[in-house]
Amino acid sequence: MTEPRRLPLTGCMIALALLTGCTTGPATADPSPTTISTSTPSPSATSASGTPTPTSTSTWNATQTAAIKVVEDYFDAKERLLADPSQFSTAEAKGALSPLLGADMLEGNLTLFKQLKARKERYEGSARLAWTSASGIFGSGAGESVNVTVCRDPQGQTLVDASEKVLAKIPASIREFEVAKGTSGFLIVGEKEGFGDPCP
Repeated sequence: MTEPRRLPLTGCMIALALLTGCTTGPATADPSPTTISTSTPSPSATSASGTPTPTSTSTWNATQTAAIKVVEDYFDAKERLLADPSQFSTAEAKGALSPLLGADMLEGNLTLFKQLKARKERYEGSARLAWTSASGIFGSGAGESVNVTVCRDPQGQTLVDASEKVLAKIPASIREFEVAKGTSGFLIVGEKEGFGDPCP
């Protein structure tokens, strides 16, 4: 089987992706991607060649479903933490994210959390995942990985300071996550720019 491809991770991507669209380059095509539209916050979708064809979640197998669930849980946890970092300790943020992320991803997310907390900044508004897609499975057993791609629709979400001054508007973005299976389950080990249907 094809070996999983590691997606590059940079501090720029983690800290600025939602603000400036910082990425490490275009995503490559994955085998047999499937896509579904969704109106509720649930992150995930893999890079597809061209435009993915919307399909039912029934086309996802158990491995794809598990990988998608990790991305959805990451989306929910990150939205909750960044909506008001002042309400959470760094230990609480780490506890919420560590079951979902590999070491590099966790470090980058905690850096962003601590920066926003120190500056008394937060995200105002509720984003959603407009669509989600999943690639075929790379590797097997404990080495399995799935690339999950999502359209993150900010729905007017902004970055604000303590006085509610708008510092930046959060742009819509397509993000591709590499979700790899380890001894304790699936973890997100990489993130980069993705492609697919129009977003949002």
